[in-house]
Amino acid sequence: MQSRIEKNSLTKYRSLEKIKIGFVVNNLVIGGVSSVLIHLCNGLDQSKYELHLIVLSNDLEMEKIIPLKAHIKKYTFNYQFIESFSLFSYLKSAFNFRATKVRAIEILKCIKELNLDILHFHTLPRQLIIGQLALKENSHLKLVFTDHSVRLGQGEYKLHQTFLLRLANREFYKNFEIITVSKAVDNCVRNHFLTRKNKNIKLLENSILISSYNRSAPIVESQSNQFIYISRINLQKGHDTLIRAWQKIQSPQKGKLLIVGPDETNQKFHKLADGDNSIEFTGAVTDVKKYLNQSTIGIFPSQKEGLPLSLLEMMAYNLPIIVSNIEELTSIIGHKQEGLVFELDNIDDLKSKIEFALKNKDKMIQYGKNARLKVMKICMENEPIKFHDQFYRVI
Repeated sequence: MQSRIEKNSLTKYRSLEKIKIGFVVNNLVIGGVSSVLIHLCNGLDQSKYELHLIVLSNDLEMEKIIPLKAHIKKYTFNYQFIESFSLFSYLKSAFNFRATKVRAIEILKCIKELNLDILHFHTLPRQLIIGQLALKENSHLKLVFTDHSVRLGQGEYKLHQTFLLRLANREFYKNFEIITVSKAVDNCVRNHFLTRKNKNIKLLENSILISSYNRSAPIVESQSNQFIYISRINLQKGHDTLIRAWQKIQSPQKGKLLIVGPDETNQKFHKLADGDNSIEFTGAVTDVKKYLNQSTIGIFPSQKEGLPLSLLEMMAYNLPIIVSNIEELTSIIGHKQEGLVFELDNIDDLKSKIEFALKNKDKMIQYGKNARLKVMKICMENEPIKFHDQFYRVI
């Protein structure tokens, strides 16, 4: 363990020399994690930091939308991700590093050659094993993990499953300083004691540049309805519940449902909605603002989240949001305050909330105004670049 003198000397050294940081990310596909990371890399002062971006795949679509600055060095790898999300697979990854070491051999070689001061992960927990292995090669390396999602949701698993997953995640997290992106994620890390007592847990809520999100015209009661859901399409995002609830609504006022985001299900939900002309899938889009500007109500039926940027973007466009009752969403959207809350996976409850929205548009407009005020407050309180600048210099 470093003495206080050694730590003070290291802090003094870092104040004089550039800090070498390696960011590790699964990919740069279109989405919130990629956006957060690229904005962070581009915003950090290059006179203070030498930055390296380690991408575990060749998926780089987001860089076409938000280009990396020229001084940031990028390395891509064909890392073989474990596709199984079984409990056994998690436990095996946590307590047997051998398979990860074989798959990550070139990545570990790259990290060693870069001689980094800090290795900062924006990945899934299982990829944190790469950091644990890198630490064995360089004992002075500082490990940081930005946790973008609640890993152990309340009531999500049976008691014995929660216990074993907690053990596995503690192994993944154990040498890491943690940054959480929402109060719900922060509560999860703390309540399940996922990191060691001598490690920092700091909350930095996700935020957007609020000044760049403005409607060209306010939502009015006479305006036709367009509901919008912006999210990656997979089995945890509640598209099934949303489509089934939507199809049960008979009101001629229901308008259109716009589902925005890349599909990871081989068009499973496209087939579910087949023949319903009121549902439109846009696929991945480079500019969600034009769709938000045309919409009147947001929907977020997800089963698991962190603090999605697309939710903040909806709020910035004065949209009232109908959300599932998971803490990640209800900590932001209050029932009949910034929107409406329905019981997770309850098709009939979601249907009733959509019908309430259709019959009470004046109230929904007010909820949308409240949502705009709420997201302005969140974003004004957060300064991501300043936060990280201070964080990197004290860990």
